[in-house]
Amino acid sequence: MKTKLITLIILIILTFIPLSGFGRVYETINPRRSSPTLQGEMSSSMMAPGMGLTSTYALFSSNGSISNSGISFITGDIGMNVGQATGFDPSNVKGMIHLMPDMTTNMCSGSLLTMYNYLNQLPVNIELLNPTLFGHNMILTPQTYHLSAATMLTDTLYINAVGDANAVFCIQINGALTTAANSKVILINGAQSKNVFWKIEGAVTLSDQSIFRGIIVSNNGAISMKSGVMLDGAAFTTTGAITLAASTVIMPYAGVSTAVENVDASDPEVELTVAPNPFGSSTTINLRNDSKYLNCDFKIYNMVGVEVMNSLVTKQTITLDTSRLHAGIYFYKLMDKNKIIQSGKLISQN
Repeated sequence: MKTKLITLIILIILTFIPLSGFGRVYETINPRRSSPTLQGEMSSSMMAPGMGLTSTYALFSSNGSISNSGISFITGDIGMNVGQATGFDPSNVKGMIHLMPDMTTNMCSGSLLTMYNYLNQLPVNIELLNPTLFGHNMILTPQTYHLSAATMLTDTLYINAVGDANAVFCIQINGALTTAANSKVILINGAQSKNVFWKIEGAVTLSDQSIFRGIIVSNNGAISMKSGVMLDGAAFTTTGAITLAASTVIMPYAGVSTAVENVDASDPEVELTVAPNPFGSSTTINLRNDSKYLNCDFKIYNMVGVEVMNSLVTKQTITLDTSRLHAGIYFYKLMDKNKIIQSGKLISQN
């Protein structure tokens, strides 16, 4: 009887009195739940790491080559401290391509190491117990998260700043990171990609048509972006190659404009304008008042030249439903009897 009483008292203490030193909160992800809820208070004191010279780069490897195949669009610099950059069309890069290592890439390597060390030493607020079930409409609030093994991001992950545009997120993964095809990271309630940091101990693979947001900092791992990947952020690795295949990378740092300028409607040679551009779920075609090109075809193509939308222009103003277009770069053509009247570039932010 005495033994049972002592056991009962211990259970009561463990249930109602938190023990010192237990700073982490653990969450098991249940894929049947539409939006797993994480316990624990938000970390309001977390600061973003100093970017140093990495702040101008979209792609950087301290020790490894960077290569591209297909039509890729990059906003930001490209460089490496050991290796070379190959396969990039300068007309599709809004930034500097460091084809070979130089003094600035050497300095950037030091900045990357400083940033990695900072992220690696952040205290963990929440431990996620099922790395293979990451995503599945999960919602992350401003915290430092930790996953102890190789991680698969499937379906959708929401990054929720809860109304604070300066909120900082850090996801520490002790292993490789892979995204499933067509997976998405979505920012909500003021979250910004420049404040989302992914510290990965290993390789990173962004699979076909993935939409990924944030700053990837891989330690001793290659980074691979497959066809149609949209990275709203930047990709850095301390050691490893970076490869792209018809991908789009838009670095999110302050002072860099990623918008596409609208065509000047006052130009007498311009038949139509498209606005807004970049666009979300819809955009509008506006023909010039005296345009003679009614009943023409307005066609949209993806980065590899496949037609993804065709609309007949039957009036001066037409609103297009673009909700089915993945985030990325597209091209349009206004055509009359197979003759190109006007063409331009579009950006989808879906």
